[in-house]
Amino acid sequence: MAFIPENLTETQLLFYLFKQFEPYTLTYVYKGIFNPALTDRILSLAETNMNLLGEVSKTQKKVYFVMVESLQNITRHQDLGQEADNQAFFVVQNKAGKYGMASGNMVENEHIENLKEKIDRINSLNADDLKAYYKNVLENTGLSEKGGAGLGLIEMARRSGNKLCYKFAPHNDKQSFFYFKSKVSNEEAEQEANNSLSGVKELHDFTKKFHINMVYQGVFTHDNLKSLLSMTEGSVASSLLSLKRKAINVMIEMLQNICNHGAVLNENTQGIPGILLVATVDKGLQMMAGNFVRNETVETLKAKIDKINNSTLEELEETYSEIIMKDQKEGQKGAGLGFIDIRIKSAAKINYAIVDYNENFSFLSVSVLIPY
Repeated sequence: MAFIPENLTETQLLFYLFKQFEPYTLTYVYKGIFNPALTDRILSLAETNMNLLGEVSKTQKKVYFVMVESLQNITRHQDLGQEADNQAFFVVQNKAGKYGMASGNMVENEHIENLKEKIDRINSLNADDLKAYYKNVLENTGLSEKGGAGLGLIEMARRSGNKLCYKFAPHNDKQSFFYFKSKVSNEEAEQEANNSLSGVKELHDFTKKFHINMVYQGVFTHDNLKSLLSMTEGSVASSLLSLKRKAINVMIEMLQNICNHGAVLNENTQGIPGILLVATVDKGLQMMAGNFVRNETVETLKAKIDKINNSTLEELEETYSEIIMKDQKEGQKGAGLGFIDIRIKSAAKINYAIVDYNENFSFLSVSVLIPY
């Protein structure tokens, strides 16, 4: 990642991240506890994204397989007792038909040499040798509870057609953080000989610095709302049921607000471009969302949010009831209740920023703190 400016506010942070990820049609980052349900939602989201892009079936199958192996490796080997900063980490990004999938998790230092030997041997083999090596390992070693003796790694190299990239970052005298990456390219994209880990550790450090649990940047559609909502719920680590309920209610409104009112820069885009972020800070959960808006709507938007922030919850409840009783105009998406809902359900004021993007569009960042 590029140099990170100091003293970023939460809304500035969101726009900064969006600009960093803008070259990608998909960026998904998650740091925390992984389970099968979360894995299914991540896979579903990636599948939706690839379908919207019209990705060829062959590429979809490769990406799907590599993601499954990466996520299963994390789930099998993660330490559920790790401190938040040392919990497992996963990233998937798509740029011009090149899908990069990176993961990170703690490993015991005593296992490092064995793991290095396996990956280095896999990287030294060509396609035919990999096929023979896979067969040999399967016949002589078989499967175990942990998923086999490197069979998944071998298949990832075979399916991706690229070398596997890894790095060990020492944590203490017993453990290191293991970064691992594989890349899949579609038939039109050029296969890369140098599949580096450039940016992955920096992105992980960024999530730790700002206590980020999850980031999603890409297109928002009504088809992927369920997956996004499920992943958001999974990123809320608190055991407080009331906090989780508030967080989910607020995120539902944020997601619907993007889908219903976000602007598209290119009319050919399928879905609304935007970004979603969840962070755990000292005072509570920080829920953030950002999307484009048309410049001619900016002043009205500012006035609406300012009025909502300056109203009491009782006044907003009354306004909500009045609006919901009115007939909705033909073609209107929603009844304009999104920000009122966010304010009522969070019981907190809406922090926002609107940044000029070009002569036609601005970028709206919205942030809500849900206190413990």
